[in-house]
Amino acid sequence: MIRDRSGSDALGTLLDRIRVGTGRFGRIELGAPWGVRMGPRDTVTLHHPLGGEMWLDAGGPTVRIGPGDLVILPHGVPHSLMYRADARVMAEEHWHSPLPEGGLSVRRRFGGDGARTVVLCAELALTGAARGLLLRALPPVVHLRPDAGGEPLPGLRRILDGLREEVRDGRSTSPLLAARLVEVLLLQGIRAELERPATAGTWRAALGDDRVGRALDALYGAPEHPWSVAELARVAGMSRAAFAPLFRELVGESPIAHLTGWRMALAKSALCEQPDLPVGRIAASVGYGSEFAFSAAFRRVVGMPPGRYRATAGTARTP
Repeated sequence: MIRDRSGSDALGTLLDRIRVGTGRFGRIELGAPWGVRMGPRDTVTLHHPLGGEMWLDAGGPTVRIGPGDLVILPHGVPHSLMYRADARVMAEEHWHSPLPEGGLSVRRRFGGDGARTVVLCAELALTGAARGLLLRALPPVVHLRPDAGGEPLPGLRRILDGLREEVRDGRSTSPLLAARLVEVLLLQGIRAELERPATAGTWRAALGDDRVGRALDALYGAPEHPWSVAELARVAGMSRAAFAPLFRELVGESPIAHLTGWRMALAKSALCEQPDLPVGRIAASVGYGSEFAFSAAFRRVVGMPPGRYRATAGTARTP
């Protein structure tokens, strides 16, 4: 679980290293009969019925999504949405791109003339050094239902009211502000899921373990520190002999291998996001005393030197 910073808060540290960017979002009106099959994505998908109900098939049991539920698909798995569980579905390309780019559509209707379902849909890009580790902690489908207060998330009504206001006003900055509200909605949903009890033996349980969690929080928060297994064991409040096998059992690799992977994730993020930052400064920021040592480690883990990775990432971002 996410806890106060006075204790282990490895998940909170990871969330600090995540950035969310809105790709497409819209308010879609659907009339029965309807059903759509959405292919795999490299984005996070969010669905929130504002009125009516629908059914979701994401490869497991088909589940009912009621009014006010919030559904997040962090891994971009292919899935179907339907007005009833046995409805016929068509490929999304036949829906003429229902999600608009860069703005919130308020009157887009698809399907037939039957019972209406109104859904807020969004596709959001999740980036940052902690993306891989955070996704590892999340299931393929996050399904949050309204609590006793009628909301799946605290403050959801205020977020939706803000969205409606921006759409209604139609000012020049409305699309940008509406996009930010959708991003807040996603982060709230992720936090709510991560605060649920974790299954024993899973990666998420390792993050929440009192002892291993403290060690993870320490190395995530200070990757430049020259950590040793013995020092991480002291942070965990354990002997080195007991800590090392427990860490490997829960995390799936040794403490030093995990630290190296985290440092390389931070370095890749810096190489992509700060193209003018010297490699030597990136090396120092992730705990390497020389650019040569960093480059050798980067090549070993990533498969290419930092300069080539930066050039390749830059080419991939160029339209």
